Amino acid sequence: MEWIMETVRRYNYRAYPTRGQCEALSRLFGACRYAWNWYVRQRLTDWNFNRSRSSYAELSAKFNRTKTEKALEWLTKVSAVPLAQSLRQCEKAYSAFFRYVEKHGCHLDHKGRPLGYPRFKSRHCGEQSATFTTSARFHVRHERNSRWMFLELPKIGEVKLRWSRDLPSTPSSVTVMRHANGTYEASFVVKAEPKAPPKPRHDACGIDMGLESLASIVYSDGTREKVAPLRALRKAERKLKKLNKESSRRQRGSNNYSKTRQAKARLYARIGAQRRDLACKLASRVAGENQAVAMETLCVKGLMRTRMGKSVADAAWSTFTDRVDALCAQWGRKAIHIDRWCPSSQVCSQCGRKDGPKPLNVREWECPDCGTLLDRDYNAALNILDAAGLAESLNARGGDVRRRLAQ
Repeated sequence: MEWIMETVRRYNYRAYPTRGQCEALSRLFGACRYAWNWYVRQRLTDWNFNRSRSSYAELSAKFNRTKTEKALEWLTKVSAVPLAQSLRQCEKAYSAFFRYVEKHGCHLDHKGRPLGYPRFKSRHCGEQSATFTTSARFHVRHERNSRWMFLELPKIGEVKLRWSRDLPSTPSSVTVMRHANGTYEASFVVKAEPKAPPKPRHDACGIDMGLESLASIVYSDGTREKVAPLRALRKAERKLKKLNKESSRRQRGSNNYSKTRQAKARLYARIGAQRRDLACKLASRVAGENQAVAMETLCVKGLMRTRMGKSVADAAWSTFTDRVDALCAQWGRKAIHIDRWCPSSQVCSQCGRKDGPKPLNVREWECPDCGTLLDRDYNAALNILDAAGLAESLNARGGDVRRRLAQ
């Protein structure tokens, strides 16, 4: 397999707008939110009263006529490109919904949950955004050896960005975002040539995800390792408890309530960043060092409903597995997900005996047939490697050639 030469990627930079620019961006976010809600309202009105579906061209032209009214003059004080992008994004959401219904013949997803139309956006949502395309004629400027770069936006001015890396090509669009913790970010869509994939050190590896150890990895040569979990949420629980107590004592809508809410948002953002950092670094190492990666198929949403839900969320399994899949596809490696019902923890990886499920507190046991002392996580990783077809268990004449762990 050949690795992808050119991909469309996002390059994100932290933004530091001035107070006046923050007010201008707030007005822009409100206008984009109004355009989205106007489009949803028009679609609902046309369907409820006329049983018709207006096209995007008709509604876009109607919105351009509507915003010239005296009561909506404030819409003309912001750039028109982000408003048009909000309408286009809402139309894409409707198209995706109708495409799913036409393909599957129902309003339910694959798990039986109801799917609905695009919903109205709220001003109280912590995440706000606006998208500028090349038609807005935004401009990016960065001086050599400077720690800052500047993004010039229409009717907003030059917004200062923290320079961390060069843009590989001219961006096709930029999305300015305000997060729940009060920080701003600019996200550029560019075409980039990824770096050459690293040379693999192993033919394959099997990975067993867990809570005691984030990942138990067994390589094709028999070597093994365990990755310790981060437990970012558990470590921050004391601070969260203190902030929740402060928030309950504040008057909703007051300045002190807003300060406490932003402090909680900053703490949650830090927890999420720590989770993503560990998951992405581990995924890069696993996908780079192995030609093939075998993983178990986990129902994370189902596990989130159990008593272990908080620990499962803190482990960020989905972030890790999704990143491994993306890197393997980019670098021409093979990522294999075994069947969800494979009894990887019930079978002896050395002789193949299946002795049934075991409680979670049993981390080691001795196989009654071969007498091998088995580690629960490493044994499961070996079985995952075998179930993915990356480890032979029988030779052509039926002899046992199961993989052994290196001493």
